[in-house]
Amino acid sequence: MSPDDSELMFELFERTPRQGPGSVESTRRALALLPREMRLERVLDLGCGSGASTLVLAAGTKAQITAVDRHAPFLATLRANAERQGLAARITTLVADMQDVAALGADFDLAWAEGSAYSIGFENALRRWRALLRPAGCLVVSELVWFTGRPSARARERFAIDYPDMCHETTRIEHAREAGYTPLGSFRLPASDWRTYYAGVRSALRDAIALHGERELYAALQRECELYDACGDEYGYVCLVLQSPGEAA
Repeated sequence: MSPDDSELMFELFERTPRQGPGSVESTRRALALLPREMRLERVLDLGCGSGASTLVLAAGTKAQITAVDRHAPFLATLRANAERQGLAARITTLVADMQDVAALGADFDLAWAEGSAYSIGFENALRRWRALLRPAGCLVVSELVWFTGRPSARARERFAIDYPDMCHETTRIEHAREAGYTPLGSFRLPASDWRTYYAGVRSALRDAIALHGERELYAALQRECELYDACGDEYGYVCLVLQSPGEAA
């Protein structure tokens, strides 16, 4: 992606309620899968975007949350929304690369990554992020996966370009085990999460095209929306709740 396209992409997603599929209900569902007795004082939200999930985590826990993204305007939106909801005192924002674990800290009770691990490679993310967690801390991560062993040619061709590392959901669960985590639970994000997300994308696309005219970047996003309309039962996000090795504190 060219620098100009990257700027246009960020500008477009600054206009969307979320930067990926998800919902308040799905975030709460993942939280409910954590061990009931788990200490939950320090949380790291990786690739938080404008903070849709961060705010749910803050409202649903008493933890101090560090919200990380490399795009500063997303974090500015998060801070403004946190202030309005009375949650700002427990949310710290950090402009950083999710791979730079030395800059992110350590001994977190919980690391949260909704839809962001793919950007640094799922298996790479699992390995790197273990260093962020205290013994027996948890990682909640959602990942784009195949729901079928025989996806259609249209879907295969698209993801061969967009995400060639895409795997079946059972394979990703096995990758988590191989990386040393214990899976505590998993679920597929519902189709409603995708429909709401793409409604926001389509609205932002209309505004962007009116402002900048037709661009290949915008056409690619429109094709992405259309692919989900046609083939959305073949793929989606699986949310995994994983526990790192060690004894709980």
